[in-house]
Amino acid sequence: MSDARHPRFFGMRRTYRYAAVTKNEDNAADGRFPTASQAGSRICRLRRGHMPGPAPFAIPARKKEITPSAETSIVVMSDMHRGDGTGSDDFAHNSLIFKCALDYYLERNFTFIELGDAEELWENKAFAQIYITHTSIYDRLREFHDPDPDHTRYIKIWGNHDLLWQGQKSRPLLDDLFPGIGIYECAILNGPSRFLLLHGHQFDPTCHGAGGHVSKFFVRHFWGRLQRCGFKDPTRAANNPGKSNKLDDSIYQWAKTNHYGIHTVIAGHTHRPVYENLSLTERRLQDLGVGTRGIRKKRPADPAYFNTGSCVHPRCITGIEITFKNQKPTLQLIKWAHEAHAVQQPKGSDPPDAYDLIVKRSVLA
Repeated sequence: MSDARHPRFFGMRRTYRYAAVTKNEDNAADGRFPTASQAGSRICRLRRGHMPGPAPFAIPARKKEITPSAETSIVVMSDMHRGDGTGSDDFAHNSLIFKCALDYYLERNFTFIELGDAEELWENKAFAQIYITHTSIYDRLREFHDPDPDHTRYIKIWGNHDLLWQGQKSRPLLDDLFPGIGIYECAILNGPSRFLLLHGHQFDPTCHGAGGHVSKFFVRHFWGRLQRCGFKDPTRAANNPGKSNKLDDSIYQWAKTNHYGIHTVIAGHTHRPVYENLSLTERRLQDLGVGTRGIRKKRPADPAYFNTGSCVHPRCITGIEITFKNQKPTLQLIKWAHEAHAVQQPKGSDPPDAYDLIVKRSVLA
């Protein structure tokens, strides 16, 4: 965390504190420059003076209730930030990986839950250009959709970067693609253990309201241009151990103390994968005693809180799979990424000099 003191402005001296959010913490992390979505999240964490903590969170009225059966399988992904295909489109480099993952889940009868920030509507003023750029992705998503809300396998939750969907009663192109689609603030999985699924910006006191408007203004009018010019952020995650601890802690504490009968919260927003309240680096520290600078040694794993990560990691996408057996849920943190396999050579020949590039699913936790 660093302090930047600015000159007097209208007779006032202002002090800002900047807390960076983390990126992917597995072996795909490489210190790449922040994405537009990460920049927006970081601006959301600009705090003037002593910002009060988040207001008590109440489960909203616009929610999707899901009662899983014995055969239900669900995959939850967030933070695609699909853009217009320009240099500031953070999703473009992972679009093929994402498409392969959709094919896998479609064939295996999974329900796909998009947990917010699917479209980058801070940088882009209209959905039409996003659709034109990523038509093949929306063609895949349409195969999950059913106009009957009781039978659809595509559930869409809004986040802060696609908050536009919250207030729109008329969505001409989206409604044409997905007739009868409902867009919700959260989803609830009912059963012996109740799950709340939401984007997570609701626990970030400066990512909505006035703070959200400021962040959106900066991302729309400045950040995309800075990205295309090769602007480097000196506080990128590779150099800053700040992580997303505060937001993770807020959601975890709510999950442990809420009065709604919610046992587990699954969120996105931070872009950092979390499994049972431990990020991947925190888990390594706990299991192996090895950790990077600034990583906290936390309490034992607790299934009260999970985070999907994002689909804009440098070389992979992450998510949470939920499967049920006798109404008992099993959760897995998964990663989809490129992997190179050596081409088979005749026995006794020289070592391989050719490799096949494949897309592979792996279980992180």
